[in-house]
Amino acid sequence: MEFNLLDFAKLLIRKWWIMLICVLLCGGGAYVVTNYYMVPYYTAYTTVYVGVRPDEAGMNVTDLNIGAAVVGDYSQIAKSRSVASKVIERLDLTDVSAEALADSIYVEQISETRIIEIAASHINPYMAMEVTNTVAEVFMEKIQEIMHVTNVSVIDRAEIPHYPSSPNKGLNYIIGILLGLVTGAGIIYLINYMDKSVKTTEDVEKYTGLTVIGTIPAFHTSRKGY
Repeated sequence: MEFNLLDFAKLLIRKWWIMLICVLLCGGGAYVVTNYYMVPYYTAYTTVYVGVRPDEAGMNVTDLNIGAAVVGDYSQIAKSRSVASKVIERLDLTDVSAEALADSIYVEQISETRIIEIAASHINPYMAMEVTNTVAEVFMEKIQEIMHVTNVSVIDRAEIPHYPSSPNKGLNYIIGILLGLVTGAGIIYLINYMDKSVKTTEDVEKYTGLTVIGTIPAFHTSRKGY
C-alpha cells in the first residue's frame, strides 16, 4: 500500500500508543545506560599567558608580535609526549602511558589572544585538577628549556571540578527520546505496509479506482428466540 505524508501523520496519531511505548523504552534505556553504565569524567581547566604581562614595564610592539606568533608552537609543546612523561613521573601515575595522557590533554588558544587554556579529564575530580596544574607547570619548564624564554605564566590555576563533564546526560536523554520516536514511526509504517486488508469504502475507491455503489451492513443476530 502507498500513502502520502498526511495519511502517515493520521496513522501516527491513531497508533500513538506505539509511539509512547517506544519513547518510554528508548528514553528509559538512555537513562539507565547514562547513569549506571557510563563512567563520568571530570575536566579541570587552567589558563596561561604567553608574552610579557601587560603590567610589566617595557612592553613594546615586538613583544606583542612574538607572543602572538609562537602561541601555536606553545600549544603543541603542551600536548607533547615529553610533557606528558614528566607529568606521569611527577604525579607517580602508573596506570597510564605518555601517549594516552597526551591524548587526554586539551589545549586551546583563546580567540585573538595570547592566552592558552589547558584542560585534562579524569574519573577522579581531584586528579583532574592535579594533572591539569602539573601539565601547566611542566609546560612552562619545557618552554624555558626549549626556547630559553620565561614569557609564560599561569593566570588561573585549575580547581576541583564539582560536576562531571561527560557524559552529557541531557543530550543522551534527548537522543533516546528521538530514537524512540523514529523507532515507533518505523514500526507503525511496517505494520501498515504489511497490512494488505481493505477496511473502508474509501480504501476500495483509493486502491482500485472503482466507485462503490453499495455496502452490505453487518448484522449481529442472537440465538435467543429460536
